[in-house]
Amino acid sequence: MTGSTLKPGRSDNRLDVARADEAVLIEVVGIGNMFLAPTLQSFVESEVHEGFVNFVVDLKECSGMDSTFMGTFIGLSAMIKKRLGWFCLVNVADENLRLLKMLGVIHLVSIHPHAFPVVEGKYTSLYPTSDPYARERQIRSAHRLLLDADPKNRERFGPFIKALEEEMADAPIILPP
Repeated sequence: MTGSTLKPGRSDNRLDVARADEAVLIEVVGIGNMFLAPTLQSFVESEVHEGFVNFVVDLKECSGMDSTFMGTFIGLSAMIKKRLGWFCLVNVADENLRLLKMLGVIHLVSIHPHAFPVVEGKYTSLYPTSDPYARERQIRSAHRLLLDADPKNRERFGPFIKALEEEMADAPIILPP
């Protein structure tokens, strides 16, 4: 399991993650947003690389989600299905369910009413990334997926994605030392 990202001082939002039998458990604490979405993406990809293909995302402690976070669910769910695994959301509060319905995510990501399995004392906390490039890539990827989730999303996000892609095309490429 990957280590935790350093906790920035500005956010209490995090993912508490653990492995339980054949599944990876992810509890979203606070707001699932564009700052936390790249951390979620990176974590799930690393767990898939380790051979895990079953994921349960618990939204009981999730106080809200933005479009980037919800779009990330779509991409992760599709990736996991290709590997014959499952990706599901549990403990989805009414307001979060309303948001998932509004953007059409509910049609592409499984939502289960079952209780979240508890793994005592085995959780690792992951915090939002401070990498602005990872965040921009995640925002673009998530919103492209949302365009296909619901026809209304083209109107909602089309101009935003176009502006973001223009901005990213003009950004200099900076390679790490």
